[in-house]
Amino acid sequence: MDDITKTLTQLARKARDSRVPYNNDSSQHYAMFSGAICNVLSTDIALFTYAQIIDGLPTDEVAYDRRSPGLHGDHPIEHHVDLCPGALERAREFRQSFDPAILSFDPKLLKSYRRAAVGLKEFNTRLTELVAAAIHEIAVILFQLDLRLHQGDVDAIVQWKEDDEDVAPRATIFNHPHYLDDDVYPDGEADVVGYWAEDRILGGVTVFDRRAEEATPEQPPNAYFLSCRRRHTDRYWQLLDQQQQDLADFFLGKSASCPLPTLCTDDNTVRIDEQFAIIQHHVYRDIWERKPPTRQHLGLLANRPQNAGDYPEHAALIKSIKRQWGDDLEPETKE
Repeated sequence: MDDITKTLTQLARKARDSRVPYNNDSSQHYAMFSGAICNVLSTDIALFTYAQIIDGLPTDEVAYDRRSPGLHGDHPIEHHVDLCPGALERAREFRQSFDPAILSFDPKLLKSYRRAAVGLKEFNTRLTELVAAAIHEIAVILFQLDLRLHQGDVDAIVQWKEDDEDVAPRATIFNHPHYLDDDVYPDGEADVVGYWAEDRILGGVTVFDRRAEEATPEQPPNAYFLSCRRRHTDRYWQLLDQQQQDLADFFLGKSASCPLPTLCTDDNTVRIDEQFAIIQHHVYRDIWERKPPTRQHLGLLANRPQNAGDYPEHAALIKSIKRQWGDDLEPETKE
């Protein structure tokens, strides 16, 4: 794993060093990109998410709104019920003075976006990827400012654990449990916060079917989310065409209805187990974003019960069997 970590770290650093700003070229594409970022920043969920980073801690409700929060016992985050004074105001100030020029992107993504025809699915897909990357980087920037308006010791709360607890606390409470590899990420702990912000605002970390993209470059790849909210699946799930269109319409100001966060429903039946997504299915945004699962992790997942909420295909199979054999699941016999 050390060699893999080293390789992924090198790839991550190279990717970060190659990023370039999206300079205002007075094009329709730039105007749409800039407008999309402003439309996202105008939402209550974005304002509240970034205000928490400025505060230095999430509220207790948000901290526990995860399938695997990593918080045990009588954790002191339970007392952080509301944002501390000034956090929301600073978030509003940041939003009002925001300049997209502070952001940088993968030059290949920018090239693909610029040459995509407005109105086509490829344009919407590339715009969605740009927006996800922007949401991530804004969180990175705010976290690195280290404003910490929280009225108390942030580090003491982040590093707290019970006396008999063997597992070390996560580096930050602003985390998505599947994106914790700060030793790989080019911006370290700040990138962990970035993935958390993506999930809170969009509804999941945005990833794509890169295998299909490589096979047919002229076709836009399917978009997936990897979410971590409580009572929602922690498998990768493919967005429906309508969900992707709703996001694009909101980004472009064509719809007053805000679809954020977009969450998985029973209709999102195309899903992938998180341990197989990158290696077997090539579903990711950046190849270095998650380390391969360890044998121990694979063993734990192999023994985990597969409930209907995470595996809707099981329910479909049961319905099919019932249609064939009846509700008692007993086959009819001929006399």
